[in-house]
Amino acid sequence: MKDRSIEFVPATDKTRAFYRSEITLNYRRIRKFLGWTKTEAREKLATWRIAAKRGDLEKILNPRKKTDEDSERFGVYARSVLDSAEWKAKRSADRNEVSLLHLNQEFKDYRLSDIKSAPVRQYVTYRIEKESAAPATTNRELSLLKSILNVAEADEIIPSNPIRGRRVKKQPEEIYQRENIILKLNLSDDDLRRLIDLAPDYMKPILKLALTTGMRLNEMLKTKWRDVDFEKRMIRIPAENAKSKKERVVPINRILCEELKDLDSFKKKNEYVFVNPETGGRRKYVQDAFFASCKAAKIPTGRKEGLVFHDLRHIAAFNLVKVTDIVTASKILGHSDVKMTMRYCHSTEKDKIEAVEKVAEKLFGDANFPVNHLEGVTKDKEALTPFVNLDMQYSSREGMASGGASGLQIQYGF
Repeated sequence: MKDRSIEFVPATDKTRAFYRSEITLNYRRIRKFLGWTKTEAREKLATWRIAAKRGDLEKILNPRKKTDEDSERFGVYARSVLDSAEWKAKRSADRNEVSLLHLNQEFKDYRLSDIKSAPVRQYVTYRIEKESAAPATTNRELSLLKSILNVAEADEIIPSNPIRGRRVKKQPEEIYQRENIILKLNLSDDDLRRLIDLAPDYMKPILKLALTTGMRLNEMLKTKWRDVDFEKRMIRIPAENAKSKKERVVPINRILCEELKDLDSFKKKNEYVFVNPETGGRRKYVQDAFFASCKAAKIPTGRKEGLVFHDLRHIAAFNLVKVTDIVTASKILGHSDVKMTMRYCHSTEKDKIEAVEKVAEKLFGDANFPVNHLEGVTKDKEALTPFVNLDMQYSSREGMASGGASGLQIQYGF
């Protein structure tokens, strides 16, 4: 094996940045994925060098010979399926592209008929144990693989799908896994403010948007200035950018509006809100900057026991359901079903105590609301109306939020 050095591949719309190496194996030059970080890439390359000295490199890499019929190779056939009009119209089209990228690392040069249960199980195990992929992620990849093989069977390229049904079982998913991890981190408002303070300047508005509106990262990075209404303090998320493929509008607070106006992209009249100054195009990847900011703020990171960027949406959801009704929170987050929003209704012992204290303060601690105000009042439904329409005041460490018939107003103290 001849080392062609480690090559850095920049991020694209479909994947984050990664490292690969170009090597010569059996007089054939091939490119192989090394890892997401340079440290991981160096470690894998060192393993390959040791295997090459032992003559075991080909067994580790397990390259498959290309068939005469390109259409029978998984990589080529899968590409043709995902490029079809039917599959491009699917809600999962973007997610399928990411899944295919990972599947191709193992199965790209396999003949469709050679994809059996054993190598697929090995692939799932490797993704979870070695690459720390979430069970839900590997299940989506497995579902895509099965679907592509089903299409191949329908096209009569293979006699039957070799992994149909439960021949390769999906991994068990913990329904509230991310929510539980976030709760265990016990992040305070001071922790989140410190995260923003220590982040690069271009990351600050992105973090604030995520924490106050629950916008998904892809929705933010694809936002154009034409979608921002400063007068109404609203951001429109077009259907093509939304996960649900349904357009929605989210409110932003006054302070964040002013910060967005200070961005260079606004002053220079760029198309996108968040622009990469090196390329002049929109930013496509901010994960490394996010992890570096978390490290500076001493916040654990990682899917197993730490924070990932998408968790900021979960944190926003936790806060929204505490300061407004569940329906309003669901609309802001873009959930298709209010049941999805119910996942974030977690009451701690402190929440329960504060709730009782607020009711007691409202009933007995206000001089304008005496204890004996109900004396002589009949027990009809109209007499109980004041209790139904209490103008509840909610407080948070960031600021104050009040909800009434006139709507919701939130003031954030970042």
